[in-house]
Amino acid sequence: MSDPDYSDIAQRLGDPLGALPEPRNVRTGAAAAAAGRALLIGEYGSEDALTDALRPGRPRIGTSAAARGSSPTVRGRISDADFAALKELGERTGKNQSELVRESVHRLLAAEGMLPSR
Repeated sequence: MSDPDYSDIAQRLGDPLGALPEPRNVRTGAAAAAAGRALLIGEYGSEDALTDALRPGRPRIGTSAAARGSSPTVRGRISDADFAALKELGERTGKNQSELVRESVHRLLAAEGMLPSR
């Protein structure tokens, strides 16, 4: 089976003076929102799956999918030498800074007996 030739339709739709067909099934306002939501639920399979897909941001670190909100964030300053070494370690291992910091904090807490080691 050969690919369809879209050159005719592309030429018609690309012509700024060409007439477009009259719009059909136009929805506005709440009707448009309801139709859009119905389409998305049909695509995602359920209201829960749609809610999960529309949840903004990244999932929380180290918790169940049911947890909501941001993961705890730790900020700190380090020396230039430590930062250069961290960058080099990231390049060597292919891990980003967040992954390296999470791993380092976990190792420290495990070494102090506060967490089980992985």
